[in-house]
Amino acid sequence: MTNKLIYRSLGLVLISLLSGCASETLYSSPFNSEDDQLLETSQLLDHSPTLPQEKQFPNDIGWINIKQDYGAKGDGKTDDTQAIQKALATPYSSYNRPKLIYFPKGTYLVSDTLQFPAEGMQCCVTFQGQGRDNTIIKLKDNLPAYRADAAAAVIRTRAGNIAFRNYIRDLTVNTGRGNPGAVGIDYISNNRGAIKDVTIKSEDGQGRIGLSMLRQWPGPSLIKNVSIEGFDVGIRTFHSVYGMVFENINLSNQNEVGLQNTSNTIAIRNLKSNNSVPVIHNVGNGLTILLNGEFQGGSSSVSAINNRAYIYARNVTAQGYQSAIQNWDHIVPDLYHREYIFDRVDSLFDAPKHSLQLPIEETPVFHDNNLNHWANVKDYPSVQAAMNSGHSTIYFPRGDYPTSGFINIPDTVKKIIGFESRLGAPKNEKVVFQITDKSTDPLIIEGFILNERVTIQHASPRTLALKYSQLQGSLLNSKEAGKLFLEDVQTELHLDYPQQVWARQLNIETLSNPRTKISNNGGNLWILGLKTEGKGSVIETTNGGQTELLGTVIYPVRKFTDAEQKTQAAFVNENSNHSLIYSLSAASAQRNYQIQVKEIRNGETKVFLTEDLPSYQIPLFVGYNNN
Repeated sequence: MTNKLIYRSLGLVLISLLSGCASETLYSSPFNSEDDQLLETSQLLDHSPTLPQEKQFPNDIGWINIKQDYGAKGDGKTDDTQAIQKALATPYSSYNRPKLIYFPKGTYLVSDTLQFPAEGMQCCVTFQGQGRDNTIIKLKDNLPAYRADAAAAVIRTRAGNIAFRNYIRDLTVNTGRGNPGAVGIDYISNNRGAIKDVTIKSEDGQGRIGLSMLRQWPGPSLIKNVSIEGFDVGIRTFHSVYGMVFENINLSNQNEVGLQNTSNTIAIRNLKSNNSVPVIHNVGNGLTILLNGEFQGGSSSVSAINNRAYIYARNVTAQGYQSAIQNWDHIVPDLYHREYIFDRVDSLFDAPKHSLQLPIEETPVFHDNNLNHWANVKDYPSVQAAMNSGHSTIYFPRGDYPTSGFINIPDTVKKIIGFESRLGAPKNEKVVFQITDKSTDPLIIEGFILNERVTIQHASPRTLALKYSQLQGSLLNSKEAGKLFLEDVQTELHLDYPQQVWARQLNIETLSNPRTKISNNGGNLWILGLKTEGKGSVIETTNGGQTELLGTVIYPVRKFTDAEQKTQAAFVNENSNHSLIYSLSAASAQRNYQIQVKEIRNGETKVFLTEDLPSYQIPLFVGYNNN
């Protein structure tokens, strides 16, 4: 009997294609009811909590004010290219002191690419606007450098695999008129980084790409609350590593396609499109994971999604198109799909052939525009004194903050923001941030690098959201711990007690000390986009826990010993429930898990081996029962 027969049972539906690919293996969920469609598409109308349209900030954050410090006018008439590029070119030498550039409201006219510097640090630049309707970076009209045969960007970050922590927030990039070779943003960020609350638009619809991620190596990073208007292609992604996460994306009036993914693994939640052209082209060895797609304005001559690789799609509705999905040359019937998988569903024990579909909640947001409610930690004798000040927002101007001891966070504090500051305890000391109150207001902690001697102790029912941060220490929960949200965060995650957790763009690396990266002991864990590096199990789910993984890339990197390969599984499910969608990136068989999944159910153990994989893309693995 072959390993395939011993270790795997498959739920398959086979459909012969007309041409192109010899056969298609897919699963389409039977839950395509009208009630399901109405419920899911109505949820797309309001993607996330709202924030003030014009954000106010204190003037002592420690960032570069592009008007005050470099003389940019922002009047829509003066060419501000030189002022902005001078700010970008100013040397900075520390990973822990990134360059933060603030663009107060105004229209900043530019005539050339705003190029993150080619010398010195390759990482860590932030463009912060005052709101997408208030801060506009606008390309001059009819520029020769942006002719049709060009591919020149308005904003271009560094590339490579150490382009860490690049952020673009709260602004609009406008490519003007008569610039058919324009690219709105040419973006790379690794491990952590985001484009958030941004509009990219072409005034005349011309332009090559709105958001380009074609250079080496895109991700992992987060694209959230982004609208793209015009261009030949709205979004382009390329390369097999490291994976991108998208949430709340609006595409409109593209000339060729809304989003083209070539060989990358991308996870998308809430994609709206108003286009006559296809919404998605998925080609190469790409794996596209889509939750909630609402596609309007389609042409009856094309399908909304043109797939020539691997795809998982849930709650997709198309209007006007010939169909919602086309696989190679096969037009898949229907304009609505409750759940659709290409190419197959894997399992070890009997299990439903669809994902867990855990409930999804939005990450909390908060921004207080009353600056009298902000407390600068430097104005107080201690961090605890700042926390006790009664202010809603406690901020750490950009810098390094050595501290120690226990710091209690009272219910008056709604947000703690670090602006990419580093906070940590000296050697042989520790600092513990304690959340013990029972406030119904979420607590948001964002914008920090917290060293290995920092612990966040979530010991109350209060909801906690950790965003845009790196936690090198510990995140501890308790029996009383409330909901936890992680967004664009580098941290291991160990749920010692059952907890509800939603993670978006989670990055975990255990290269120097191989160990389990995530343990879920009886909780509900939903992940949209996970990238891991290093040996040690990726996720262990025990004690009746539920884990739903929706992308993206598992990258073991290191060479396994023979003993490790025989015993170490990427995913472990012990009398619990999980559904897994992901891609593998491995340089060789010795630098990969031999066991992808190990499951224990009622005393029986089964394993799913890497040698049984038809490819390194896993559109869906399920391990749970109907209960």
